[in-house]
Amino acid sequence: FLKKSAALTSFVLLPSGIWSCAEKKEKVSSDAAKRLRTAHIGVGNMGAEDLKAISSHQNVDVTVLCDVDANNLAAAKKLHPNAKTYSDYRIMLKEMGDEIDAVIVSTPDHTHAPASMMAMEMNKPVYCQKPLTHYVSEAR
Repeated sequence: FLKKSAALTSFVLLPSGIWSCAEKKEKVSSDAAKRLRTAHIGVGNMGAEDLKAISSHQNVDVTVLCDVDANNLAAAKKLHPNAKTYSDYRIMLKEMGDEIDAVIVSTPDHTHAPASMMAMEMNKPVYCQKPLTHYVSEAR
């Protein structure tokens, strides 16, 4: 009984599973042509490494760089001359919100939560260095 039930179930479910995979494959291939525009908050030390790693992908455009340290910002700007620069992430997110697809937060720990929360409130996907928050209450 179990063998026959399993065989019948796999026959009934298999065709729909194949079609859903084909649809997903078509969607992925059309989405692959789209470029990801990133905003980087914090571009020194670990932020520089995140910037280097993320920008190495061929479908990524570094659109905005943000750092309070002018030296870090200048070094990152040399690598990405077409990117706009800001020293305040709040102004950057307000002005550039429509021109970015994702936000990378690589700032000192105490600013991870505010920068990430502001980006997430704008419905932007966020990659954040750990820890996201120091306390659970910061994430609520």
